[in-house]
Amino acid sequence: MSISKSRSGFTLVELLVVIAIIGVLIALLLPAVQQAREAARRTQCVSNIKNVALAIHNYHDTYRNLPYLGFSGWAGDTISWEGRILPFLEQNAIYDTLDWTDRVNGGRNPIYRGTSLSVMSCPSDNMTIGELNSDGTLGSWSHQRASYAVCVGNTNYAQHDANNWDGLWTYKNGGSAFRMDKIFNLAVVTDGTSNTVMLGEVPVNQTTSGWQGGYAVTIFSNGAGFTGYLTPNTKSSVDGGRRCWNPNDYPTHKIPCHSSGNWESATYAAFSMHPGGVNVGNFDGSVSFVPETIDIWTWRAMTSTGGGEVISK
Repeated sequence: MSISKSRSGFTLVELLVVIAIIGVLIALLLPAVQQAREAARRTQCVSNIKNVALAIHNYHDTYRNLPYLGFSGWAGDTISWEGRILPFLEQNAIYDTLDWTDRVNGGRNPIYRGTSLSVMSCPSDNMTIGELNSDGTLGSWSHQRASYAVCVGNTNYAQHDANNWDGLWTYKNGGSAFRMDKIFNLAVVTDGTSNTVMLGEVPVNQTTSGWQGGYAVTIFSNGAGFTGYLTPNTKSSVDGGRRCWNPNDYPTHKIPCHSSGNWESATYAAFSMHPGGVNVGNFDGSVSFVPETIDIWTWRAMTSTGGGEVISK
């Protein structure tokens, strides 16, 4: 008498069908997971900007002026606004180590130079420290980088007020509450604190072996700000504002390398790794997302503190 055996397992065709179905499900699910992760990163970035904006406001309430951007002495190699607001970010231990009589590049500010702060770091970007030793340890010239810089107005970094300065473009400095060698308070924000950008995101140099590229080095006066002359996420520059010597300085941001220019004439644009635009903090402490498709004149009006422009929304 024959005994029939029940079949167990899958045939090859059935197995391939199951694998195909799983692949389709993963393909459908992965974008949603990535979007959820990016949404969480953007939320954290917004929270960081909110905390930094609050720290700047608390500094203003204490000293009756906004934190000093820095001075042009020592080629701008001075402690920036970021160092001044450290106590208002609960970073008194770092603040107490600062030597204000020395260049920020000097050997007496190693802790400030080498410490990265999570509140200054956008989780959507890759944070790096420049000029590490060959073994990956901090060196005497190492410097931390950050994701947020203050806005220095619709102009270049030195805030020139010029027409046809490069033979191609024209700009007019509509005012800024952050300027080298000068200290201002909120009274200069005559365009309205809710209409004017105070700080925003900047791209982080990915090269750990050098200092090239002024973006995101907010410990320095000459890396602590961006300009509103170019719209957010602009990958070109009208001058040497993104000066670098290594084409891999900004590979994740796809920003081209420029081999000439200097930081004073730089037109550093706001830039983020968030798709479609950048997060900015306004002078009233609010945070908003600015699309990279924003009209350039609207953006320039938003980044000047006293230009008197009418912003259409």
